[in-house]
Amino acid sequence: MDYIKRLKRLLITINIFVFLFSCVLGDNPTYRVKVKQIFVPVSVMSRSGEPISGLEKKDFRIFEDGIEQKIINFSSEDVPLNVVFLMDISGSTFLETGAIKQAIIDFAEKLMKRDRIAIISFNNQSKLILDWCNELYRVERALDRVMPKGSTVWYDTLYVTFTDLLKNVNGKKIVIGITDGVDTGSIVSFDEALNSAIDSGAQVYIISETSKLKDLAQYYRKNYGAKIDETNLMKTMYAADSQLRELAYKTGGRVIYPDKLTEPLNQIFVKLVKELRKEYYISYKPHNIFMDGRYRKIKVVVKRPNVLVRYRPGYYAR
Repeated sequence: MDYIKRLKRLLITINIFVFLFSCVLGDNPTYRVKVKQIFVPVSVMSRSGEPISGLEKKDFRIFEDGIEQKIINFSSEDVPLNVVFLMDISGSTFLETGAIKQAIIDFAEKLMKRDRIAIISFNNQSKLILDWCNELYRVERALDRVMPKGSTVWYDTLYVTFTDLLKNVNGKKIVIGITDGVDTGSIVSFDEALNSAIDSGAQVYIISETSKLKDLAQYYRKNYGAKIDETNLMKTMYAADSQLRELAYKTGGRVIYPDKLTEPLNQIFVKLVKELRKEYYISYKPHNIFMDGRYRKIKVVVKRPNVLVRYRPGYYAR
């Protein structure tokens, strides 16, 4: 009898184990357990906007959802850059196309041997006009074929960049969008594009052409007698600018508003290369190891007074 009782208890224990195991590994698990490093590029700037170098690991603290995390890796040296340019070639940007092309070339001239660049142009469709490379002549040749025309699929371009082109890219990922931010024909929504950007871990910098919409309106009014609804134009500009700001902030980048009278576009790109070179690249393994799909807030503290610190404010645990 004792033998039979022990056997029954053993069978019950096995059944409980199998049930719990199937709950974790079943077709619809509630969460996954996975320990991975979270990489956070950090820009530290002076109040005048100059990058601050010379900081060490001990000068940084990083928190996730209010809990301090241990920094695993820290680098203040030049980290190879993987840079994607998203070039708006819709009809609304044709007045600026020449300056944009030259600025991208000037940026490419500053790249180092281990850096890589890719270019996606977009109007009514997205097109990879230059796959990953480091050769300046290939950049110039790709840009020679660009002609502005058509509508704009800005959200679709963002989505395919983060889910396809950057999918298997490791290391520091930079996306530089040159656009007015007005979308007129995408299939995906802005929120879908934004979430794909956050999941990719890339930093998004925007060279905003939004203000140029006014210049374009004046051009069409003067040369073609077009009637422009000023109120609707302003609403469109503000809505586009708001989305560009959100995209840049939530990925740790920023929006740059060029003023061709005081700072040409190519000079802005040269300064941006310098800024990216001076970033600190840190990583940590979260204490919370459950990949439950929730948004985790990141906070970086730098032990240096009177500095501006920029980094991505969080990520989705998935």
